[in-house]
Amino acid sequence: MPALADLFPTPNSTAPYALATRTDVTPNSFQSHTIIVACVYFFIILVAWNLPVLRDAIAGLKLLVVGTHELFHLVLGVLCGGQVVSVCIDPNDGGATHIMGLMRHTPRVFNDPYAMPTTYGQVFWSSRALATLAAGYIGSSIVGFLYITRLIAVDIVASKIASFTIAFGLLVPVLRADHWIAFVSIIGCEALLIGLWFGDHGSALRFYVLFVGMMHMFYVVWDYVDERLFDKRNTSDCAQFSELLGWPTSGWAIAWFIWDALVFTSAIFAGICVFRRATAEMYAEAASFLPTR
Repeated sequence: MPALADLFPTPNSTAPYALATRTDVTPNSFQSHTIIVACVYFFIILVAWNLPVLRDAIAGLKLLVVGTHELFHLVLGVLCGGQVVSVCIDPNDGGATHIMGLMRHTPRVFNDPYAMPTTYGQVFWSSRALATLAAGYIGSSIVGFLYITRLIAVDIVASKIASFTIAFGLLVPVLRADHWIAFVSIIGCEALLIGLWFGDHGSALRFYVLFVGMMHMFYVVWDYVDERLFDKRNTSDCAQFSELLGWPTSGWAIAWFIWDALVFTSAIFAGICVFRRATAEMYAEAASFLPTR
């Protein structure tokens, strides 16, 4: 009969299935640098998204991020039984997905006679409409989580795989782009992505993918601030929530920012504890997966 210690290994056990190393939440040097860069990226994107010249330089990435956000609206809206009327994706005016058939057919009855609704949405909103509206911010944060988690884990191979999704996502808006700035920005973003593949087995790709991941993760910030500064044509999802449920737009922006901050924190801990990679292991995997040098 096996000993009890063999069935339940101690934290110091060398058994293959011991998970003692997963409890270490101390980041190594690569992870520490990546976390710091991610935090710096937040402020860089906040400025670049709204500064007149820089916002055109990253127009290609903005189209990718906005398009991904609207895609989640579209998919869940169709799954909820709605009919897509139109989809608009613009690097400066934001995105808008119009879906019919999600609102109530009969007006909502209010128990409090003094709580009179102020908008059409407050009378006819439904759970399907709210779910479709929330899918945009939730989906963007999930995409950001997937990118950031693997990069905090110091995974160059994951960066290479993610770069393919970014490259393909950048090419999709070309089919509908109607301004030369968008074309030039997309070509520049694609050229930079290809250039980062060469050198140190694509290690620099981590920071490019991390930049895109942060753009996805905190999309609510860019969406809300862009609306406040430029009064863009397509209103933010925060304004849409305010129209449906009556809470101030700024309150919804704060609530969704807290959600994104929690997802970002969970991505950091997941990268450190669950998908941890040693530096030597990272470079060995990168050298064997589509090596460039």
